[in-house]
Parts: sequence; structure tokens; C-alpha cells
Amino acid sequence: MLATPVPQLSFRAVLLAVILATVLAAANTYLGLFAGLTIASAIPAAVVSMAVLRALGGGHILENNIVQTGASAGSSIATGVIFTVPALVMLGYWQDFKYGWVLAIAGLGGLLGVLFSIPLRRSMIIEQNLAFPEGKAAAEVLRAGEGQGGVKVLAFAGLLGGFGKLAAASGLRLIPDTAAISSWVGKGVAYLGTNLSPALLGVGYIVGINIGIVIAAGGVIAWHIAIPAWLTFFRDSDPALAATVAGLDATRAAFAVWSAKIRYLGVGAMLIGGLWTIFALRGSLLTGIRSGLQAARSSGPDTRAETERDIPMRLMLIGLVLFTLPLLALYQAIVGQWSVSIPMTIIMIVAGFLCSCRSRPTWPAWLDRRTTRSRA
Repeated sequence: MLATPVPQLSFRAVLLAVILATVLAAANTYLGLFAGLTIASAIPAAVVSMAVLRALGGGHILENNIVQTGASAGSSIATGVIFTVPALVMLGYWQDFKYGWVLAIAGLGGLLGVLFSIPLRRSMIIEQNLAFPEGKAAAEVLRAGEGQGGVKVLAFAGLLGGFGKLAAASGLRLIPDTAAISSWVGKGVAYLGTNLSPALLGVGYIVGINIGIVIAAGGVIAWHIAIPAWLTFFRDSDPALAATVAGLDATRAAFAVWSAKIRYLGVGAMLIGGLWTIFALRGSLLTGIRSGLQAARSSGPDTRAETERDIPMRLMLIGLVLFTLPLLALYQAIVGQWSVSIPMTIIMIVAGFLCSCRSRPTWPAWLDRRTTRSRA
């Protein structure tokens, strides 16, 4: 047992986590709607958490971990909203976005995601030893205590990005939004361009070279292969679009074909990639469920280290039921058809569990060594 309990789930930790989660969720919502992808927020959350708690008189590493974990959930919630809720508008059930309903859906979905991560933590991080680069990087920030220097870097980067946005076409119009060149080549279009947004530059730096190459490859396939191929060989399959494209310049024609036909290639690629990830992790998912059920059946006092204890599976199952029922009622109130709301709820539960393993921060082994020094 710890000789002196260290602060963890303190009031200031929860308050700071909520504030940071709100800010990071807003930033990721903008980036997701603008760029089509969101960025991880555990690392900036860890940096800001360290600096703020230090300014308030210091904070134990476990308290910092509470803040960065709660704050990093903001990006997950934003992703869950912007990539799913617009479907209600596209399907015609909503004519606009209703703040109260979106808040309720995001809140219940976020709580379910936290519950689902409980049986997966031990299996995927400890037993399977899977690499979660974001979690490991955040852990290193907390261990090194680099909050002050990191905040200066974040502040400088924010100011630099702000000036860049101000100088862009949405501000003083000193810098154009895009740099592009295009021309008709026979029946096809030759197009080469890039977006000059500071936000996209920052996203590219954060996601790294590997994901950047994948995104660039998708752009090459779409703009240099798929669009010219459709204009050259498949134009007659859609006479209305072909007639529209014929009266446009090369750039507008390329964007018209991309919007009507080609962008669905990217959607399909994301769906297949997600399904393949789930299939590849099937063993870890089953192991996580099995480990949680075994822990629920065990009796006697819990003698494990404090950093190795999970919420009991029994309470997780109770919470699952308590949050699923209002979610079903929420969907029914939105769509008004049980034939739609029940499948929506089932899909939400199944997909939420399968996808909750993809962004859980790591609880690294060094944290045990760090807390061991405080033990009696």
C-alpha cells in the first residue's frame, strides 16, 4: 500500500481535463471537417497538463495522467461526431444539426467507449504488448516532466499558425488557399495542386511520414489515375455529368468528377482499412473479453499494484446496460422508427467496442516503477 495516497482523480485534474478536452475537441472538429482526418491530442494534452499543474503547485504523475487521458478523449469524441452524426442529415432525418441531440449522442457514446476500453487494456497493452506510439510518447512527456518547454513550443506554433491563417485567403488574402495548375489533355485532365493551409501543414507534421505517404498516394490515385480514366473511358456512363463537365475549365471539371464519382474510392478504402484492422486484432479482442470475465469471477482481496487495477467487469456490464437503454431511447426520439433505432443501437454497441481499441493511451510499465518509489 502507498504510505501517503498521491492525488489522482482530484477536482482540479477533472476540471482541467474537461477544459482541455473542449479545446482539443473544437480543434479536431475543425480539422476533421476541413481536412477529412483528425489528429491525436494526447501529447499536447500531456504537455499542457504538466505545465498547468506545475503552475498550481505541482502535480503527481498519476494526476497528470488523469488530465492528459481525459483531455485526449476530446479528439475521440469529435471524431465520433463529425464522421457519424452528419449521416442523419444525409439520410433526411435532420434538416440541421441539433446541439442538444448531438451533445447527448456524444456523451453516451463517449461513456460507452470508456467502458469498452476496460477489458481491452490488459490484453492489448500488457499481454499482447501492442505498440501505441501516441500513448508511449505522452508517457515519456509525463515521465520527463517537460511541460514548461513544451508549452512554449505549442504557444509559438499557435502564434505562427495564427499569423499564417490571417495572411491566407480567409484573412488578409496575402497568400492564396491553393496552388494549382491544370489543363485538358485529350479527353482527360492533367491536374497538379496543393493546399497552402497552415492547418494542413500542421496535420502533415503530426501524422508523420508514413501516413503522409498513404495520403499522398491516395491523392495520386484519385487525381492522376481515376479522374483522367473516368473522363477518358467512362464518361458515357453518366451523360448528365459528362454534359456538365464539357462546359467547364480543366480545374472545375476535375473537381466535379472528384465530387460526383472519385471521392467514394477514398471512403471505400477507409472502410476496408477499418475492417481489416478489426480482423487483424480479432485475437486480442477475444483475449481481452476472456481476461475481463476471468477477473470478474475471481474472489478475494485485490493485492495488485494500484496502477494494475481495473474497474470490475461486473460494474462495466452494469454501466453498459445503463447507457445503452437511454441511447436506444435517444435514437428512437430522433428517427421515430424502431426498425431503424434498434439496428442503430446494435451497430453502435458492436462498432464502438471493436473500435475502442484503436486509440487507447498506454499505461506503461515504467509507471509502476515510478510509483514503487513512493511505497512504504
